[in-house]
Amino acid sequence: MNSRFLTLIILLLILSIFSSRALKEENNEGKEEENDCEDGTCESKNEVQPDFSKIPSTKIKKENMPHSQVLLPIRRVGTTNMELGDAPCGGIEKKAANTLTTKGSSINLIWEILVPENTGNCTVKLSNGRQDIDSFQLLKPTEGAINSDGSFKCGRENGFEHKEFILPPDYECDGCTLQWKWSTSYGDIYSCSDIIINGAQLSKCMGKCLNGGSCFNGQCLCLKGFSGDFCEDEDGQTSLTWLWILLGLIGLGATGYGIYYFWPKIKSLFHHSQPWTHRDDKNPNFLFNEESQKDGVIDQDQLAQNSKYAE
Repeated sequence: MNSRFLTLIILLLILSIFSSRALKEENNEGKEEENDCEDGTCESKNEVQPDFSKIPSTKIKKENMPHSQVLLPIRRVGTTNMELGDAPCGGIEKKAANTLTTKGSSINLIWEILVPENTGNCTVKLSNGRQDIDSFQLLKPTEGAINSDGSFKCGRENGFEHKEFILPPDYECDGCTLQWKWSTSYGDIYSCSDIIINGAQLSKCMGKCLNGGSCFNGQCLCLKGFSGDFCEDEDGQTSLTWLWILLGLIGLGATGYGIYYFWPKIKSLFHHSQPWTHRDDKNPNFLFNEESQKDGVIDQDQLAQNSKYAE
């Protein structure tokens, strides 16, 4: 009996030791949570936090800055949808088109919201290829409520969003620009996609426009600073080209007059049957050559023949 009683006492002591350690750990955790709340950093466990795993840490500060990414049409290379930028495309230069569609057809725009903004509104516009703000034309979604300025609510919750738009029936281009703008309380965020809108007139200049120009309805639309049927002329160089043309015409005219004025001498010079001739200073109506003088005596027949050639 004594041995059993002693064993039971030992087991109770061991259990009491472990239970006291567990209580201390729980108390310590509770104190740490209280300290965090006192510092103002305590957050509710039920609060959904933004997923920053998809966002490069070098590109965004973790302070709920709005962030999204356009998935379709394929956005312009270099576009980032988490930084405020300048219109029309956030400062990203135009690239080669990578999406093909047809005029008058519908096009779907799909984007993902990674960090929402509870006052966000979106606007979608289409440009004929030029990159100035005035060239962009508003597109309205086929479904859903829109505001008076053509914008619609978007980016207010995490997840994927999409809208369908109808392309204009008079747009054919090999480098149109589709602009998606997300207006937030921080400012405007832009994303552009370069697309080809196919049509019957597109073959007239598709791929032929130079210096960043785009083919629109059969004609090249040139960027600022360029002109010509295929945007081949740089503004400021055209006048110089015409100057060279004018100088060339003057040179051709002077050459033609010189040939006309000296034609008798040229004719006698290249006449194969007659040797070199020259005029007599005392009597310019007669021509002499080596055969017209023999031993200082003028050969009248030869002289007459030379005069005939001089005419």
